[in-house]
Amino acid sequence: MAAGGPVAELCEEATCPICLEFFQDPVTIAKCGHNFCRACLARSWGESPAEASCPQCRGIAQPGDLRPNRQLANVVEIVKRMSLPGGNEEEAKNGRICKKHQESLNLFCQDDATLLCVVCERSKEHKEHEVIPAQEAAEKYKDKFCSCLETLKKKKERILACKAEIEKESRELFEQTGTERQEMVAECRQLRQFLEERERLLLAQMEEVEEEIARERDERLERLSVELSSLESLTREMEEKIQQPPGELLQDVRSTLQRCEEKDNFETLEAFPPALKWRIWDIYDLNVLLKGVTKQFKDTLVSGLQPQRANVRLDPYTAHPELILSNNTKSLRWREKTQDLPSNPERFDYWSAVLGCEGFTGGRHFWDVTVGIEGDWFVGVARRSVKRKGKSSLRVGTWSIGKIGELYQTIDDFPLFLSSEPKRIRVSLNYAGGQVAFFDADKAAILFVFSDTYFGRETLQPFFLVINKGRLRLSP
Repeated sequence: MAAGGPVAELCEEATCPICLEFFQDPVTIAKCGHNFCRACLARSWGESPAEASCPQCRGIAQPGDLRPNRQLANVVEIVKRMSLPGGNEEEAKNGRICKKHQESLNLFCQDDATLLCVVCERSKEHKEHEVIPAQEAAEKYKDKFCSCLETLKKKKERILACKAEIEKESRELFEQTGTERQEMVAECRQLRQFLEERERLLLAQMEEVEEEIARERDERLERLSVELSSLESLTREMEEKIQQPPGELLQDVRSTLQRCEEKDNFETLEAFPPALKWRIWDIYDLNVLLKGVTKQFKDTLVSGLQPQRANVRLDPYTAHPELILSNNTKSLRWREKTQDLPSNPERFDYWSAVLGCEGFTGGRHFWDVTVGIEGDWFVGVARRSVKRKGKSSLRVGTWSIGKIGELYQTIDDFPLFLSSEPKRIRVSLNYAGGQVAFFDADKAAILFVFSDTYFGRETLQPFFLVINKGRLRLSP
């Protein structure tokens, strides 16, 4: 037997033959001398102790034959507290020795997935379980652990790759927002500089007008002052003449009267010339213009701060006869058979296209279009004046992207090299900014941008074109 054998034998002697655990409150049957836990013996005898027998030897026993075995109880306590020698103590610390029975844990219960000693194996708890050698179980679990380890490593690699991608994308987004921040600050600074320059120029013009007003005033007041001084001198002379005797009064009478008559011919001066008044009117009119432009600028800026989702519906009066529109005018498909529809001026008669009902003359707007996997299509915006009749080129008056066969391109045949096929296209119109942008709506990835575009203050409408079994659906 191994070094732990005697200890195991002692543990076995301190074990109740009923529960196979250390004795608890041990009692001895006086007639046969066998020992049991008091509780175990009571459960074994049940409610009829008069017909009781020893569970071990089956000898007849009476409740009065039971004697407390205090010495055995002391031995059990000593066994429980007994320290193991040298290597076994280290093994106990490392979990290789059964703490209850002080035997090596050389077995493994597959039902409970726990290590057992030989005493544990014989206990009621594991009696019906499948028990195999610990070494054999270790080999089985080692294979499982290796498989789990490989899975964990792969998962770790995926997490690290995802982490790197998030960090990379976040850096790109921060760089993009930083660039846009600098551009916004620069644009606002240029706007402030422009307004300050215009303010200085307009104020300088107003100062020139004010100086001209002062100059014209001073010139006229000077002339009036000279005339007034001459009148006052002549008035004093006439007052003195009236008081003179006839001989003196009649001297130079003609000269005096002539000077009085000359004063009667004084022409009233025009306060200010019309040219000056026209300049003042120009300033007033310019202020009216500034108020209107400022209001328009504020309205445009405020309304454009948040893009508006457009509830786009298809206009059946513009639809080519080969297009089938849904009842709610939110989806369309192409079919080769032409419908018998009125040839009204709004309807496309060559290109299988249709316009949206909504018209835009300002602001920022967007809408999403689900594109089918079959057929060819284009989505974008068009001028309201776009040619509807005949084989006129759609390059004039439309801004759109689409798919022809397996290739993506703009309406003017510029190729688009996309990393994946978008399922939903977002069309984003910035009217005031002269821009039409297209995105993969599910990834917020930009596909193409028409920028620095002049719309000529004309109404723009959503534009759709499908051929060869193409299908499109507008998102709610």
